[in-house]
Amino acid sequence: MRKSVLKALPLAKPLAVAAALACALVGQAQAQTNVTIYGRVDAGINYQSNQVNKNADGSITRGGQWGIGGNEWGTSMFGIKGTEDLGGGLKALFTLENGFDASNGQVNGGSGLWTRRSFVGLNGSLGTVKIGRDLALPSDRVWSIDPTGQQNMSTSTLFKGRNWPQTSNQIQYITPDMGGLYVHVMYGAGEAAGSFTRGPTGSNIGNSTGIAVGFVQPTYELLAMYDTARSQSGEYNDLFSRSKEITVGGNVTFGPAKLFAGWQNISAPAQDTSTAVAGSMASANKANQFWLGANYQVTPALTLIGAAYHVKLNHDVGSANLFMVGTNYSLSKRTLLYASVGTIRNGSNTDFQVQTGSSDGLVGQNQSTFYTGISHSF
Repeated sequence: MRKSVLKALPLAKPLAVAAALACALVGQAQAQTNVTIYGRVDAGINYQSNQVNKNADGSITRGGQWGIGGNEWGTSMFGIKGTEDLGGGLKALFTLENGFDASNGQVNGGSGLWTRRSFVGLNGSLGTVKIGRDLALPSDRVWSIDPTGQQNMSTSTLFKGRNWPQTSNQIQYITPDMGGLYVHVMYGAGEAAGSFTRGPTGSNIGNSTGIAVGFVQPTYELLAMYDTARSQSGEYNDLFSRSKEITVGGNVTFGPAKLFAGWQNISAPAQDTSTAVAGSMASANKANQFWLGANYQVTPALTLIGAAYHVKLNHDVGSANLFMVGTNYSLSKRTLLYASVGTIRNGSNTDFQVQTGSSDGLVGQNQSTFYTGISHSF
C-alpha cells in the first residue's frame, strides 16, 4: 500500500502544476473576454377604439378592440453581446439581437434570426466601428429626445413607423466621447451592381445614410441628425418609408422634472402624386412634426409622463395631433409596470392610427387607446 502511494507522489506534483496552470489560463481568458446574454420581455393588455376590420366581402366592421399586446412600452428582445480585450486599449466587439412579440412569440422585422442587430466591430481610443446589421440612426438616437422613449405612442406614430428602421449591410462609425460631444455616421449599402444608391432587383430598398451630432451633459442633451432611406430604384419615393429626414431636439432636467422638445421633417421628392386625389394623404410628399413633453419623477420608483405631438403635411392635406399621458413604476431594477392612455385627432384628410404599427385607419376618424403591462429585463 505504502509503495503504491510513494510511486504516485512524483505524478501528483506535475498534475497539480498543470491544474494550477489551467486555472490561471481560464482566469486570464475570462478577464480578457466578456460575453453577456441579455434581453427584455414586454407584454400587457391593450385597448384601441374605433378600429377597422375589412371583411372578405368588402364590407367594413368598426368598433373597439381588446387584446393582449406585445411591445407597446418597448420592444421585446433577446441578444448576445461580447467584447475581447486586444491590448493597448483596443477591443473587439459583437452583438447578435432579435426582436419578438411576446403575445404570440413571433419574430419582428422579418424571418431572419437576428432581426435587430448582427454586427462585429472594434472599439478603441479613436472611436467605434461596427459592420453588419443594426438599427438605423432614427431608432438608435431619437428615443433619448422623445418623452415616451418611443413607446407605441411617440414620435413614430405620426410618421407611421419612419423612426423605427433597421438596416442591413451597414458600416457605422462613432467618435469617442469628447467632453459630451459625439458624432455618429452610418452607411447602409444598397448592393446593386453599378450603383451606390439602388438596391438589387426584387428588393424594396436601396442604400441608407445618416449622420448624428449630439451633446450630452448631466442635466441636458442636444441632438441634430440627418438620415436617408432610398427605394430599390435609388429614389425618395415614399414619404413614410423611402425618404429624407431631418431631426433636431433635446431634453433638459430640472430636479425631478425632465422636459423634451423636438422637430422632424421628412420629404420624398420623387413620390408620384400625379394620380392622387388632391388633398388626400397620397398627395403629400413632405411632413413636419413637432413635439413637447415631460417626465416627472415622483419617487425613485414612480415616473409620470405627458406628451403632445403635431404633424403638418403639405399639398393641403392638413394635420393631426397625438396626446398621451402615462406612468412607469419600477418594482426592481429589472421589472417595470407601465400604463399609458392617449388619443389621436385626425384632420379631415388624415388617417393616422393612435398606435404605431396598427393597421390603416379611416380618413378623418379619431381614436383613443389604453395599454398597461409588465416589462422585465435580464
